[in-house]
Amino acid sequence: MLGFGKVELLAGAGGWDLRTFLQNSFNTLGDWFSLAVMILGIVAVAYAIWQIVSGLMSHGKKQTNWAVAIILLLVGGTLAMTTGFQFVQNIASGGRKTIEDLGGQTITMFHFAKTFLP
Repeated sequence: MLGFGKVELLAGAGGWDLRTFLQNSFNTLGDWFSLAVMILGIVAVAYAIWQIVSGLMSHGKKQTNWAVAIILLLVGGTLAMTTGFQFVQNIASGGRKTIEDLGGQTITMFHFAKTFLP
């Protein structure tokens, strides 16, 4: 008969807890999202190049939105880099910090108003 210690050795008890599962799934989903962001960046760069080249080759006969094409080229190039997902995460963390700072100040102002105003 198998004892409890032998079952742990067979199942590899260290790798089947919830924390490890969630960490591994977060890392895997992060990798997939990073690849998706890079592909989106490549598509944006390709579309921007298409717009710019077709606009230049049409000799003014085709209406081209140059601002959108240039912005798409810049943003797509940023996202297509290997750090594109890190760039998106940095923007999100900056927004999170701003919201937390605003939330903290709002709570402080509410406490101030409740304490000192009639």
